[in-house]
Amino acid sequence: MQKHRKLLALILAAMLTAGAAGCFAPSKKDSSKNSSTAAEDGEGKKDSESGEEPEEKDKGDIRPQDDFYGYINYKTLSEMEIPYGMTEMTPFDSPEGEDPVTKLIQEIAGDNTKFPAGSNEQLVHDVYHQAYDYKDDGTAEKEIMGNCDRILAAGNINDLFDVWGDLVQNYGARSMFSFDVMQDYVDSTKYALYLYPIGDFLGSTLEDINDDSDNCRNANSFARDMHRVMGDDYETADEKGRQMVYLGLYIANHTDFELTFDLDMLMENKELSFEEFDAIMSNYDGSFADLFLGNATEMGDGIYVGDKEQLAAVNDLMTEEHLEQWKSYILSSYLGQMGSFIRESNDILADYNPESKEAKDEVTAALVSQYLTFQISELYAKRYYTPEIEKGINSLFDDIIGSYRELIDGADWLTADTRKALRTKLDNILLITTGEYHETDPKDAKLVGKNFYETHKNIGKYVNKRKMELFGSPMDREKPLMTSDTINAQYLPCNSINITVAIMQPPFFDPNRSEAENLGALGTVVAHEIGHAFDSNCIKYDPDGKLNPDWINETDRKILEERADALSKYYSDYTIMEVFHVDGELTNGENYADLSSLECVTNILDDPEDLKKLFKSYAEIWCTLAVDSDAVELLSEDEHSPGKVRVNAVLASNKKFNEVYDVKEGDGMYVAPEERVSRW
Repeated sequence: MQKHRKLLALILAAMLTAGAAGCFAPSKKDSSKNSSTAAEDGEGKKDSESGEEPEEKDKGDIRPQDDFYGYINYKTLSEMEIPYGMTEMTPFDSPEGEDPVTKLIQEIAGDNTKFPAGSNEQLVHDVYHQAYDYKDDGTAEKEIMGNCDRILAAGNINDLFDVWGDLVQNYGARSMFSFDVMQDYVDSTKYALYLYPIGDFLGSTLEDINDDSDNCRNANSFARDMHRVMGDDYETADEKGRQMVYLGLYIANHTDFELTFDLDMLMENKELSFEEFDAIMSNYDGSFADLFLGNATEMGDGIYVGDKEQLAAVNDLMTEEHLEQWKSYILSSYLGQMGSFIRESNDILADYNPESKEAKDEVTAALVSQYLTFQISELYAKRYYTPEIEKGINSLFDDIIGSYRELIDGADWLTADTRKALRTKLDNILLITTGEYHETDPKDAKLVGKNFYETHKNIGKYVNKRKMELFGSPMDREKPLMTSDTINAQYLPCNSINITVAIMQPPFFDPNRSEAENLGALGTVVAHEIGHAFDSNCIKYDPDGKLNPDWINETDRKILEERADALSKYYSDYTIMEVFHVDGELTNGENYADLSSLECVTNILDDPEDLKKLFKSYAEIWCTLAVDSDAVELLSEDEHSPGKVRVNAVLASNKKFNEVYDVKEGDGMYVAPEERVSRW
């Protein structure tokens, strides 16, 4: 029987990728009569065919005029349970549900057809069976243990880091340095190289280590056991692990934990030339970027560094004095990662890599999904991006763009020049659904090595090569940055929106549902992403995707800033659990997109019954049950407002919602007209 912790009825605060937040009541009035109770202040079992509102018996005593989120989601939340070990659950995430990606992989794996060499199907089929049947014949053990010996034999810091770089580039090892290639957030017409701050130290977060040095114990124990694998006795190995953790403590003490890798930070961050980057990493004799990425310095001009002080702290540690500590760290990281390939060789490695108790076919499918990300994405799109879906999403996009044109043209509080400029940016927005399918290349069949260990190394090189080919090249606005099987949507400052195939499936979109229901679900998601083009952050980018705040005249910039301040104040008056306030400044950009979205989609419809269906779908797609402590924590971390606020705060200021439900003074959802907020 599954155990459960005390829960509150909450809702996803981001596009199914961020965490959850909690029940709310505006501090000016109580919009949720039961807002402090657990999972009992919402309603509504979804009826995707009729779009009818919940029956009386399903909604408790909640009225739509008091708490629309609760009115719609009460019954659903009352019946949901979060599985033990998880922190949130949505009605669309049944633990017993069949994952479409797993199903797709297993179907291909079970097909005995001889697939074309290099095709996605051939790779999935062969890698699946390699992973399923893998058992080392001694080859992997010899190479992995030989690499461990290379680590321990390094005579100085430079030689040691050269070994580490070789392991990363050629043996599929990980480093603590997380490099990525993505759009340049200052000039989003090109791709740039980024270095994320280090967040983890052998399984313990740096923030936990900084808070309490005792949190280094797990890293100490892990390093001790990896040294024991190499033949050290317990006391010697434990002392090496104990000395190693000082690396983690020093890095943690020089890490800015207030720093968030968000759009504000990305816009303000200055790109370093590779010479400036290497000047920070002065204790390594060579190009630090090339060390882990190959010929990075030949492909671009520089790198964006997330936390320069942290990076300088790493450099401080790269001295001969700390050579043995670095050996312990690199050995532990490498052997710990590779231990699954040679688990039979050592009892300690077997303990750290036990045989899974889950169904072996599901575990293997998950492995294939991790290794063949690009191939799975294309296979998923071919399976689920139907002609009906393509027609529907393009029609939805066109309707929403048309509605935004009307809203922008009618925003007479802006000058004519600014409205014209905003229209230009709107008309330049590009919809990305799937990328072009790549042609089958027989050479790709060579990714499958003689065994799963060899395949692991080959795919690591393949992924790094693909990533680095983008660096320094012009931004391809038609290239999706998310995989098709990711349930998400995204606005990119290069002025395009990526709506994935996975989020075009029910309950977000269904060609057989009414226009109103689809507008309330996927339509609000699409309109939200388009709304980001004009939010308080992305409005600083011109229609060509370049960071240029002056593309809008100073008079209108001031007006926009004043409206953004009013929006921040409006949301800051909302609370969850009647106590914890929303951070209106932190969430301003997302709130703007939500507000803009609902104004846009409701501008398309006039019939009251259609509008009710739209509002119902909107409330349903964010329905989530989550643990209360996580909800409170996210208030200071998540740039999205708590989910219930996301639904009720937007609708409370929406003119058509107030008209359809005849919201009056004294109702929980009532906001005086002069206190309402509007994007357009």
